[in-house]
Amino acid sequence: MRVTLLASAAFGVPTLDTLLSHGHEVSVGTQPARPAGRGRRPQPTEVAHHAHSLGLPAFELDDVNGPEGLRWLTSSVPDIVVVVAFGQKLGPAVRAAAPWGCVNIHPSLLPRWRGAAPVNHTILAGDERTGVCVIDVVERMDAGAILGRVETDVDRKTAGELLDELALAGANLLVRLIDRMAADEIERIPQDESRVTRAPKLTADDGRIRWEHDAVDVDRRVRAVTPRPGAFALVEDVTRLRILAGEPAACPKGSLPGEIVEASEQGVFVACGRGAYRITRLQREGGRPLDAAEYLRGHALPAGARLGP
Repeated sequence: MRVTLLASAAFGVPTLDTLLSHGHEVSVGTQPARPAGRGRRPQPTEVAHHAHSLGLPAFELDDVNGPEGLRWLTSSVPDIVVVVAFGQKLGPAVRAAAPWGCVNIHPSLLPRWRGAAPVNHTILAGDERTGVCVIDVVERMDAGAILGRVETDVDRKTAGELLDELALAGANLLVRLIDRMAADEIERIPQDESRVTRAPKLTADDGRIRWEHDAVDVDRRVRAVTPRPGAFALVEDVTRLRILAGEPAACPKGSLPGEIVEASEQGVFVACGRGAYRITRLQREGGRPLDAAEYLRGHALPAGARLGP
């Protein structure tokens, strides 16, 4: 089958690999290269970079709905258009460009968590199960009928770990559904609008740790913003400290939220509104990521010191 893949972020890389490994003919469209890094040099998207490494062209689309974008899309003569973390809204001409339709891989159990940051909000909310859906692309964001879905446990995974898992699961689901499309065996299930929840894009401030919250909630936030936008706290309201990993722990009575109750090779224990959070990996602003024991050999975090929000 001829597949036009519209994808930009790393979440779309497994879809490209899986489509190719199953013998599909893939045309790749992606967002334009953007300035990045200290030198602010234009950097291709993760999907474009990967496509180039495979010897495939990746057409940069300023606007897939514009005349140039539609000319490219038409010239690829797609049987189906697949959208994965692309970054542009698709108009009616794009959605109608292929006889088998236009589908999207979305990392949540829709209709729960429609929006830009479904995996992050899944973890923040303490959901025990999540998954990935393949849906029809329609005018409203993430509102199309569900063609198929795969579920998994959240456990104590970070957002990055969960995204990697769901990216591969979604790619494998997609190729199974394409086979069913060819056999005319697809069932489209409308979403229950009464069960919709929203997952807006996170900002940098969403990584700020509020120590007055329960340790379980602190742990969810750290995992939900790892690796991006990243969890952080301030040491004595001055130095920014990135918190890379940890877990809830017991806390002695009488400790104030944000107070360091212990700093040892076992980790940095910080009092929360209920319980404590044991930081096991952290990074000082301008430094490199370190395990807690290694960090403490070079930087003091004495018991009684405070970490601020």
